[in-house]
Amino acid sequence: MSLIGVSTLELRQMIEQACLPDRCEVACPDGVSLTLRLGQGTTLDDCVTLTGVPIDSLNSCRDVVTLVGQLREQQRRQGADRVARIHA
Repeated sequence: MSLIGVSTLELRQMIEQACLPDRCEVACPDGVSLTLRLGQGTTLDDCVTLTGVPIDSLNSCRDVVTLVGQLREQQRRQGADRVARIHA
């Protein structure tokens, strides 16, 4: 499925909903690239941040799924690092 014709607001909503049940906040301050913040649960405390994602790199639903997967992987790594520090 092509994302041609999808507005920035619709794209933001798709990404935020794909990250449920965790809280995700997507911003597009310059109209060219996205900044994503993914928290744990309903909070953005200790969130994972991904910046500079070009909107024009998201041409299909597969691109969005890949982006959410990258964000989730960063979240998993950050959680594993946090657990490792606690047990050290």
